[in-house]
Amino acid sequence: MELTSKMFTISKNWKVAADPALAKEQANLQEGLKEAGLTLNNVSGASGNAPAIHLIVKPGSVNIGASVDTNRVALARQAYKLSLKSGNVTITANAAQGLYYGVQTFLQLLRAQAPKMQLPEGEITDWPNVEIRMIYWDDAHHLEKMSALKRIIKQASTYKINAFSIKLEGHFQYKSAPAIVEPYALTPAEYQELGSFANAHYVDLVPFLDAPAHVSFILKHPEYRKLRLIDDINYQFSVTNPETFKLLDAMFSELINASKGSKFIIMSNDEAYYTGKAPSEKAIADSLGGNGRLLAWFIKKMADRLHEQGRTVLFWGEFPLRKEDITALPTHLVDGVYNKEIAADYKKHGIRQFVYTATQGGEPIFPNYYPLHTKTDIMADGSDRSSGRVADMMKEINTAFTDNLSSFMGVVIAGWADAGLHPETFWLGYTTATAAGWNSKNMTPADASARFMHTFYGPAQKDMDSIYHVLSQQAEFHTESWDWIPSAWRPMIKGNSDSLFLQPERDQTLPLLPVPEPGSLAIANKAYPVNAERLATAKAMLPRNKYAFDLLRENKSRAKSQLYNLEVLESVAAICGQNLRMLVTLNQVTDLLQKASSTAATNSAQAVKQLDTAIDMISKLKHQRDSTFAFVEKIWYKEWQPVVEEANGRKFLFEVDDIKDHQPVRTVNLSYLIYRELHYPLDDWWNKVQEVRNEFAQQHKLPVVNKTLDWQKYR
Repeated sequence: MELTSKMFTISKNWKVAADPALAKEQANLQEGLKEAGLTLNNVSGASGNAPAIHLIVKPGSVNIGASVDTNRVALARQAYKLSLKSGNVTITANAAQGLYYGVQTFLQLLRAQAPKMQLPEGEITDWPNVEIRMIYWDDAHHLEKMSALKRIIKQASTYKINAFSIKLEGHFQYKSAPAIVEPYALTPAEYQELGSFANAHYVDLVPFLDAPAHVSFILKHPEYRKLRLIDDINYQFSVTNPETFKLLDAMFSELINASKGSKFIIMSNDEAYYTGKAPSEKAIADSLGGNGRLLAWFIKKMADRLHEQGRTVLFWGEFPLRKEDITALPTHLVDGVYNKEIAADYKKHGIRQFVYTATQGGEPIFPNYYPLHTKTDIMADGSDRSSGRVADMMKEINTAFTDNLSSFMGVVIAGWADAGLHPETFWLGYTTATAAGWNSKNMTPADASARFMHTFYGPAQKDMDSIYHVLSQQAEFHTESWDWIPSAWRPMIKGNSDSLFLQPERDQTLPLLPVPEPGSLAIANKAYPVNAERLATAKAMLPRNKYAFDLLRENKSRAKSQLYNLEVLESVAAICGQNLRMLVTLNQVTDLLQKASSTAATNSAQAVKQLDTAIDMISKLKHQRDSTFAFVEKIWYKEWQPVVEEANGRKFLFEVDDIKDHQPVRTVNLSYLIYRELHYPLDDWWNKVQEVRNEFAQQHKLPVVNKTLDWQKYR
């Protein structure tokens, strides 16, 4: 890439010149120019003497250099050359896909100078390091509207993301499994429409289905209980039950038939902990050579069937699969998760690989892009907390490519919504990590993040990076500011990756507010619900929360695009801000209760007034929580279908996973976002304090009150 500091202007007298066969590519460019505020005339063939943007597809015209991926033909199809001169811009490619990517780079350069419509002189020759840059979109617990899904796919394509895997679970209308279909679900025709739209933007819509584990969305239904590996656990299929294969074959076939034109499919076999461990499977596993060999047998049986239907099958080459089980797998498979220890063995067997990484793992509210200083540098999913998500993903990809132990063909960037985040918060990770899959030479995580802020939000954006800092840190504090306790609010978890056993899941709460003693208003427990360190942090974060809110609103006024994304960030700021206010309020209420206790003997009227103020503060806190929830819900439902128990003649079966605890499954709507607040026993506190207050008031001939909090009601 050689770009100079010499600039030239593109004005309305320019033309877009292309062969008539490139009408689609010409239209793509014109659409991007229009979004940038410029409308140009099209001409066929040469433009004469007029300044023009020339679009050229000529096989063999763009030579590619070194690459990690050995499939040079596939890489050459995506290569392009962009020549920028005053009066003449030429985008040349070997194939239409490369031309599309050249157009995206041209538009990014143009938008970077908006509204000047200027470009630097120079030349760019560009090609990907690996063929596939895939993102995983998690719609297991919600579903975007069709218009939103199309926007998301188109947006992904502008960042040269060329595969989009969407996890739907019950959000697809399976004819072969009608019981699992949720109130809002895509029809096969809608799914095909989405796939065709994706293909038009050089994106492969990749169907995703879990098997044999992570299938509580199926096995919780009585109709499929017989397919469970263990009768009282809805987490995993029996891989030896012929009916399991029959059901999955039918479901996969429906997804394939509704995504004609797609190349890949994901058979997500991760975390199949219990394969071969149940009595029904142990003998077969032993005869084959172990639990990993049994899983390999199942993967082969399922993958061969999918391959027969024309799909390249991605699977997860992980536990209980072992090194010695690799040879039992068919070579047409692609391993979607890189493991340095056995990468060479997959390569030797002829199985190609992706580098898997994630922009989010288990963080609620917002990804850890810019973490707080914490006691541990390693997160639950193994990522490096101290460096943040972007640096961790880029390091993982670059290290794998540098090691060169595998036959790489792509990267897959996951954004897990298990904790209930809005996937719109994942774009910083999606774009920077897939950029590392395209070409990460001389690009630091800081550079990648800065480029994202500029290209995603536009040159008019103001301090978006600082907003991400605030939200990352306040979202992390959102979790750290409450205590963990064994949960009494959901059924017991029945095991983990090691074995089966009953254990309570964890939930969060805070120490209870004190209740004054009847008669004296004495406070027996002087401790505060929020400890001094948390309180100090909450108070320090409140101004920063307002700063982020104000800055987001300013950016909304500046922005010509990404308004919905900015609104989602506002909703995150609102959730974080409400937590901060609650922490501060609980201690302020405690102060008032202690003051009432101190003045009870000498000034009964003042003591009652202080109790009333404390009660009113809790009432105000509830109003703030409810209005915040309504604000968040309104934003999220702009692009989401409603998360409800019943609609369209279908009903959601409310039953939690026996092994995994996903926050959105705790409720049948978005109230999982305030789950811990709803379970904080303020109704009980309210009733007790009001009873003590009224008894004390009657003793001193003061008016009584009869108010209701109804803390668990949020609408």
